[in-house]
Amino acid sequence: MTQAKPIIWLVGPFPPPLHGQAVYNAAFAAHLRQHGELRVLATGEGIASKLAGYGRILLAALFRMRRSDTVYTSMPGQMAAWLFAAVVAAFRLRGIRHFVHHHSFRSIVLGPLPVMRLVVRLGGRRQHHILLSPVMRDRFAALYLGSSGAVRAHALSNALLFCPSVASAPPRPPRSFTLGHMSVLTLHKGVDTVIRLFRQAAASCPELRLVLAGPIAEEVLRAEIAAAVADFPGRVEYRGSISGEDKQRFYADIDLFLLPTRLVDEAEPLVMLESYAAGVEFMGTDRGCIPERLRRADALLTGEEGTDTTRILTILEEAAANWASSRQACSRHAAALHASAAVEGHALFVEMLARLPDPQPAG
Repeated sequence: MTQAKPIIWLVGPFPPPLHGQAVYNAAFAAHLRQHGELRVLATGEGIASKLAGYGRILLAALFRMRRSDTVYTSMPGQMAAWLFAAVVAAFRLRGIRHFVHHHSFRSIVLGPLPVMRLVVRLGGRRQHHILLSPVMRDRFAALYLGSSGAVRAHALSNALLFCPSVASAPPRPPRSFTLGHMSVLTLHKGVDTVIRLFRQAAASCPELRLVLAGPIAEEVLRAEIAAAVADFPGRVEYRGSISGEDKQRFYADIDLFLLPTRLVDEAEPLVMLESYAAGVEFMGTDRGCIPERLRRADALLTGEEGTDTTRILTILEEAAANWASSRQACSRHAAALHASAAVEGHALFVEMLARLPDPQPAG
């Protein structure tokens, strides 16, 4: 007799709009469908939509989900976390196992946070947590899980889904060396720093170019980007919001991705993994999981613009000397990250889909 596929509920945000957690959930949904019967509950965007979304999720937890089901959900940010706590209480009441995926470092950088302590306390022994790296897992467990952290916290890199295999590097196109940055363009993402670093590096490398992409979220940056485009005609390019083939073209047109982020939520940026998979070298700040994922130690941005400019020029000079080798090294790094994440994913899915006996009632 064939055993019925387990039912997995996926709770969280989905596109539109496009942002890291929604993009990841859309990709992860396809992966979960390989392992069980998937049912999706979207949390929505905006206050009214989130209130309605969490209301539907609460009703589903109380009346539609079975004790034998598994719930996968991503931890919401800030105010929505308090709504999420009510849903977690319903999971606890029904005895439903649930896995909370954390895509933000906020609860670690600013922790311990009261709302996260509440979520963990309400979740009980059937609540598990998925963090993006071993260091992130251990730091979260130390803050919130105590002695149960070793069995209730799991590591799973975004590289499982966002480091696809890449063919060997094509011949270098006839263009100047180019820096790149793509995000929802904000000061917290360090777009102002990207422009300053380009200006300094361009003084020593007159042919250097810069390509920026993504929606501009702050008007102060719109003026700063326009000024850079005007000051470096033909060398600074702003492409707006991009996706699909335009996104692939962006990575093909750059040699070094800069992410001088100072965002408190920054964890394991998808653009970092996409860059390596496309064969593009990456430099980022000491935020979240970035130091664990960098291919080379001198790719860490220090915040000292003189030091960082020197490091940028060094990496570009090495790429100029052997462009194909640099591309292939980045692709191999992406493949190694993906292989490690596949091992983590196997262990996690074994845990998620295990048919565990019901726990004894709490005292």
